[in-house]
Amino acid sequence: MTEKRTAGGNIASYCTKCKLVLDHAIVAMIGEEIGKVKCKTCSSVHKFRSEAPAPKPEGAKKRSASKKMDPAQAAEAHWETSLSEAKGKELAYMMTGKYRVGDVVVHSLFGKGVVRKTYINKCDVLFKDKERLMATAG
Repeated sequence: MTEKRTAGGNIASYCTKCKLVLDHAIVAMIGEEIGKVKCKTCSSVHKFRSEAPAPKPEGAKKRSASKKMDPAQAAEAHWETSLSEAKGKELAYMMTGKYRVGDVVVHSLFGKGVVRKTYINKCDVLFKDKERLMATAG
């Protein structure tokens, strides 16, 4: 026969503060269900939990942290990929030069970059740190 639980009774519950299954006093009932309990060790009041939560897989935090890159690292990785896939010529950047998508330009200040998109008298060039809009002859 199951014992009827009532407010003021004792029950074993997982304490969210102590992080252990300990003896608790029943504080509130919701119908036939236990609502809140009070730990007899630390006196914290919390929802009733019959057992400890399942442990998280080992290294779960490590994997998610390694997936996230800071923006500078992501930009550099994108630049390296674009540079390796570039099929155009390597040219010294000049405002009077004409460039095509895929050309590698070498700028005196920004270093190597890859032409990503061309416009009339301008082009987008992806450098190691970020993409820049550069002037061209057309």
